Amino acid sequence: MTLPCFLGAGITSSLGTGVASHLAALRQPPTLPEIVYRQLGSEHEAIPYKLLADFPLTDIETRLLRVMDTVVEQALAEAGLSAAERRNIALFIGSSSFDISVSEHAYQQAQKVHGDAIPLGGSSSFGNLAQAVCKRFGLQGAEYSFNTACTSSANALWYASRLIASGQIRHALVLGVEVINDMTALGFHSLGLLTRSVMKPFDKNRDGLVLGEAASALLLGPGDANNYRLWGGANLCDTYSMSAANADGSTVAGVIQQALAEAGKPASAITSIKVHGTASLLNDEAEAAGLLQLFPTMPPVCALKPFLGHTLGACGLTELILMWRSLTDAQPFLPATPGIGADASVLGLTLQQTAATPAPGLCLLNYFGFGGNNTALLIGNGT
Repeated sequence: MTLPCFLGAGITSSLGTGVASHLAALRQPPTLPEIVYRQLGSEHEAIPYKLLADFPLTDIETRLLRVMDTVVEQALAEAGLSAAERRNIALFIGSSSFDISVSEHAYQQAQKVHGDAIPLGGSSSFGNLAQAVCKRFGLQGAEYSFNTACTSSANALWYASRLIASGQIRHALVLGVEVINDMTALGFHSLGLLTRSVMKPFDKNRDGLVLGEAASALLLGPGDANNYRLWGGANLCDTYSMSAANADGSTVAGVIQQALAEAGKPASAITSIKVHGTASLLNDEAEAAGLLQLFPTMPPVCALKPFLGHTLGACGLTELILMWRSLTDAQPFLPATPGIGADASVLGLTLQQTAATPAPGLCLLNYFGFGGNNTALLIGNGT
């Protein structure tokens, strides 16, 4: 079974647009989020957010598609496929909100005119966005949409890779997207899960997350042994809690073990780890406990959410692209979070405090979502 390679990528987030701006930002300390105001009844709630740097909150009815066009065009251009190959691409989208921002805007505009508009009265199918992308880029392959909370685009990527490896499709375009909307922003605000500071995963002062916008695209297909690829993955659902993995780490350890089994690799093959790192009390405890069960000597560990915010359904693909490009940069590095997660006595592990040169081997990427959906992915090059 031949594993597909990463052929081209596109990305936009609060760090800018394109891979280069992101790698430059990851070499600097994380910055504070913006504060945005969302209306809840007669009140306007102040919510910390990492907004897209290059797409202001204007022209909401077209903003989402403009964002998607940008990252898809970047990925396709870098992959350099022929016109015929492009037509046959299969599309995989992962998101937790899809086009809800557009539906909300349409409702708000209708309210101004009619006063009795019905919320989400138009089509709010998860398939709307996939159909729009296929039409805009002339894609004629199969299309799939994934909504599994924070694991959405990670699961989309894993599924796409397996279909290519089994010979059912040749190329896949995987997208992760999350843009601000009232349902998400006010929902997390009402749960008391947000901090107004920088996210601090595995830190004694961690007090919640910051939401973030992001869109990313990755083109998968045949390549050579020097290309990075998805070596293995696994998805494991549990019913311990609606919002957290089992605090004893058993679920976290289990899904990583399954990913290693699919890759046919031992835990010792992992030389770097990208944690999910939500900076919430229970999730960080569970992730740390699971990692400590598998790694008597912990490989270097880094977290990306302090830079990006929690991009929810988009984090799987967005964070994978950033790790892939950091590890394969002209000057390869593991991102650091100076002053965040520096004390191993808190949860038993520390985050990189200075950018380090990565060792050859596999990188483990963790993603754990609301509802008990847990995914682990392994990326690397070679044979």
